[in-house]
Amino acid sequence: MPPRGMSAEDKRKTVLHLFHESAKPWLLKDVEKAAAKRGVVFQAVKDVVQSLIDDSLVHVDKIGTSNWYWSFPGEASAKLRHEVGSMDAQIAALEAECAQLDERLEKAAAEFPQTEERQMAEVMLQSATEENDRLKKELESFASGDAAVLETIRGGKENCHEAVNRWTDNTFLLKSWVEKKCGDREQAAKFFKEHGVNFNNFDYLE
Repeated sequence: MPPRGMSAEDKRKTVLHLFHESAKPWLLKDVEKAAAKRGVVFQAVKDVVQSLIDDSLVHVDKIGTSNWYWSFPGEASAKLRHEVGSMDAQIAALEAECAQLDERLEKAAAEFPQTEERQMAEVMLQSATEENDRLKKELESFASGDAAVLETIRGGKENCHEAVNRWTDNTFLLKSWVEKKCGDREQAAKFFKEHGVNFNNFDYLE
């Protein structure tokens, strides 16, 4: 009694085995009869053969008015070896790309590491920037006042003006210190820009 309840994969293996056993071309009707004797439902054989064709495990060619189907032993293993080789090549390419990314990350970290000196520079820069901004705002508020108020606070304004330029001077000194530590003007400029200081428009008050 033929086996029942064959899975789709079992049907594919059974039909493919027919081709490999004979190593000769088949007509579809002959495949259907032979496969049915081995437990593959007759009506399902055509779809099974088509699925094998789609996976390049079975070939079909029209000779005269008939379609002939064939698959020779070794084709399946050759196809599998080809797929494995292709996957190996893809894996190797991905591994190489990952290695390049790791190298770039290590290089970037080495060029400008997060050291204690950099952390101290960040704190100093943040403090100088905040104080500079505060004094500039205060100076602007003085400039918007009337003559009487300006006269009263003239001394304070001059002191603020000096303080702003003093902090500006400190910022330039800090810039020189950072450039010396990291040895790269572009990296130093990037460091300051990340903290809100752009030396393209940063200067003393006149």
